[in-house]
Amino acid sequence: MKMKRLLVWGALVTSISGSAIPVWAAENTSQEKGDNPYAAQEARIHEVLTTVMEKHLNDRLDVKRLTDGAIRGLLEETGDPYSSYFTEKEFEDFYNDLEGTFAGIGILYTQQKDGKLIIQSIFEGSAAAKADLQEGDEVIAVDGRRTYGKSIDQVMELMKGEPNSSVVLTVKRDGKERSVTLKREQMQFSPVDSLMLDNKIGYIALYTFSENSAEIFRKHLSKLESDGMKGLIIDLRDNGGGYVDAAIGIADIFIDNGTIVHIKNREGKQSDIRATAGAMKVPMAVLVNGRTASASEMLAGALQDYKVGTVIGTKTFGKGIVQATMPLEKGGILKLTVEEYFSPQMNKINGKGIMPDIVIEKPDDQLMRAITYLNGSTALRLNPDGTASIAGFPAAEGIAKKVGTQWFIALRPFADLYKCQVYWDNQSQQVVFRCGDTTRKYSVKDNPYVHNENGTVWVALNKLSSDFPAIYVEKRDQSIFVHVK
Repeated sequence: MKMKRLLVWGALVTSISGSAIPVWAAENTSQEKGDNPYAAQEARIHEVLTTVMEKHLNDRLDVKRLTDGAIRGLLEETGDPYSSYFTEKEFEDFYNDLEGTFAGIGILYTQQKDGKLIIQSIFEGSAAAKADLQEGDEVIAVDGRRTYGKSIDQVMELMKGEPNSSVVLTVKRDGKERSVTLKREQMQFSPVDSLMLDNKIGYIALYTFSENSAEIFRKHLSKLESDGMKGLIIDLRDNGGGYVDAAIGIADIFIDNGTIVHIKNREGKQSDIRATAGAMKVPMAVLVNGRTASASEMLAGALQDYKVGTVIGTKTFGKGIVQATMPLEKGGILKLTVEEYFSPQMNKINGKGIMPDIVIEKPDDQLMRAITYLNGSTALRLNPDGTASIAGFPAAEGIAKKVGTQWFIALRPFADLYKCQVYWDNQSQQVVFRCGDTTRKYSVKDNPYVHNENGTVWVALNKLSSDFPAIYVEKRDQSIFVHVK
């Protein structure tokens, strides 16, 4: 395993120095005489460790655990929450987490409002795929323990295990239950996902900056470009950072010959990392939020400063410092803050964050604004097979459904999505819906156009389109597109 890297967030830096770093912090005594400037403090710690080991009532204390604790206490006293100490096993877990490596069976889940746990997607070639599990299967039990009423996190805890160990999954499909035994395998989440949205707007989500993020990003970008992409959304929301090199590699795609980031060390010496010649030109929106941090901020700041991407969302986290990982000669690894970075225009990020060009609070609104900014379509698409999508994203259950040959729209989620208003008029016992400049009231009793199911009011699409000029329907490629002006 490679131990010396440059990171921002858990940030690995290319090697800081070949020399050994003293374990204990320091003061005093002249270095000119060749003395150890940290000797006095090392002696204090040695005295405490010796006294505890020789005189504490508990004669079974683990000296290594005590020493690990002392090192952690030393780093805590720096006041820097990003500097830390790892044992070899802890660093391996940290590295695997950063790289998205885990032991699993290859399933992503989604939980419905009724508490059912549904398989959302299956990794190609995984144990789940080989066992013929399918998207839409309901997970009933894990190793005989029922999942109903448990959160996704609780179920994931049941699923955890060592590579090559087995787990028994009970699933339901078409009303029939079956149990399958699956072997956990070493797997890796992709740090990048992409999708071509309606009107040829490319969408790329970056979840973390792992070692190969830039390479994978380029592959997704190339596919979108070959499919006729006219605009690009890069989603950095909830991305806590990762390898600096990955962020720089992605920024380099869009910046021509300019400085991507300025970096300063403790002495104030500045180094600049520059882009190579040539850049891809494409209208771009960059989504950020309060959990966009470190390497994500490095990328967002560069794209914003060069005006190659319009940043949309809320102010970012504000972590503009770099940590180096340093293997210690006597065992363990330090992760130590060693540098601060600044955007191309020398904007300070650490402790301040990046203010978006367009500030929008709600996550769904952020995405919709990015789409409209790039002249994309935010239409609700209704497909012949009964599925629905919004702007090209699969729609959540509960916004539209097909009954026979007729489509019905759930007023509340539709109103939330398209900035309409809906409320219940208790006096008239009718639902009131306003969209654009038009308001209509609908009775939910004995009305063939309106259904009330457990408090959710559904209205026939043809009724809505005839009642509201702001809502118009387009039929194309066997699908129905519902537009809201």
